[in-house]
Amino acid sequence: MGRMDGKTIFITGAARGQGRAHAVKLAEAGADIIAVDYCQDIPSTEYPLASRADLDQTVARVEKLDRRIIALEADVRERAALLDAVSHGVSELGPLHGVVAQAGICPLGTPDPQAFLDAVSVDLVGIINAVDAALPHLVDGASVVATGSLGAFISGATDNPAMGAGGKGYSCSKPSRTYASCPPATASPPTSPGPHHSSSAC
Repeated sequence: MGRMDGKTIFITGAARGQGRAHAVKLAEAGADIIAVDYCQDIPSTEYPLASRADLDQTVARVEKLDRRIIALEADVRERAALLDAVSHGVSELGPLHGVVAQAGICPLGTPDPQAFLDAVSVDLVGIINAVDAALPHLVDGASVVATGSLGAFISGATDNPAMGAGGKGYSCSKPSRTYASCPPATASPPTSPGPHHSSSAC
């Protein structure tokens, strides 16, 4: 029996990198997965983003562990898309025991102001949309995990003028993700068993 047996987790940015690693690790522990990724490039981000082939690889890795996975292409900037994705996933796999808001971009080095907007829209608004979509389906004691960035706290790192508009957007968004995922000091403990997490930067 795995510690996540019978549980369903919603993960954004699940096609590769940390998102895929979360999906595989949770599946190893027994969880079923609702996985979403944009699977398209964003012009202000000069490196290639994940593809449908990457998302299919995540599916293969999870299914190899004999766990169920619903994998959908969805843009975290679009609240309606995430609402639809979660609703579909829950209809197939059951209520949520957690959400991992992992999707993020880092469009550094460009002066294009669109890079600032894209960074904020994905790295901050994307987490709000993910949690908003998941919230009605979360069971008591469920976990909400939002990936922040310690680098965004370091003065002169991503907020360095040389990092351009995208670096500024990244620096504005990532600390906000971290603070948003930290529970208040007066928060009551969860009422049901299961893993409970906040950002490691808290």
